[in-house]
Amino acid sequence: MTVYIDVIFIENVIMNLSIILSEAIILKLNTTFFRKFLAGIIGSFFYIFQMFFQFAYLRFITSILVVWIAFKPKKIKIFLKELIVFYFITFLFGGISFAIMNLKNNGVWKIDGGVLVGNFNLIFVFSSAFIGFAILYFILKEKSKHVFKKIILGINNFEFEINVFLDTGNLLREPYTDKPVIIVEKKAVKELICEKCGTNFEKIIEGKVSVPVGMFLIPYRSLGNSNSFLLGIKPTYVKEENSKKVYKDVVIGICSENISQNNKYSGIFGLETLDEGVCSL
Repeated sequence: MTVYIDVIFIENVIMNLSIILSEAIILKLNTTFFRKFLAGIIGSFFYIFQMFFQFAYLRFITSILVVWIAFKPKKIKIFLKELIVFYFITFLFGGISFAIMNLKNNGVWKIDGGVLVGNFNLIFVFSSAFIGFAILYFILKEKSKHVFKKIILGINNFEFEINVFLDTGNLLREPYTDKPVIIVEKKAVKELICEKCGTNFEKIIEGKVSVPVGMFLIPYRSLGNSNSFLLGIKPTYVKEENSKKVYKDVVIGICSENISQNNKYSGIFGLETLDEGVCSL
């Protein structure tokens, strides 16, 4: 079997770049295309290097370099997350590539210097990348139906559309009625706050100003923070967008902090509110 180094190099650059771009889309990592392309070239270079020189842990070192160059994570925790996702996508794309190669070559291929080599042209490289990305897209799309929801929140004469995120750690309940709490940002219900609280929201939370009629304080404690309060209110209704499902046995807890760093959602709900349907009517 004839092996063309330049063809293998180009094929690997395309595959590496496909993996890196897929991870960037999945994790919403905003780095320059130059960094991603450079990481793909370096990954391909080490792949070729391994065909001629056997070096222990070279693949692992290459993965670390590719992830660091492509995304430049600032914290070790973020880096480990990005590295794990990189391996997951690599295994997925690699499995698809191997399956296509096996079909194309009728099971004929060989190992050269620890590297799998077969008759695999650029069309099949693009096909592998496309199929891999399509699988990831549909998996994430199906998962996001349960993790992210758009709800219509009706309170008195107001109606708000709010994107909410499933937080399995949100077990907060209103202590008097024992109803589960959906936490939303103050800015997501700005008109309601202006009418009920004016400019006294923080003073109400701190107990310096009396709580408006129809509202109440909900005590809570988050990890690493001292006890505090949310400003609570009983909604007229909560329903999911494009759904007839209505939830009434819930409480809204309004906080002043930003819940999402990227502003993708403005509220969080727990398993006992919207997901499992315990509160649905």
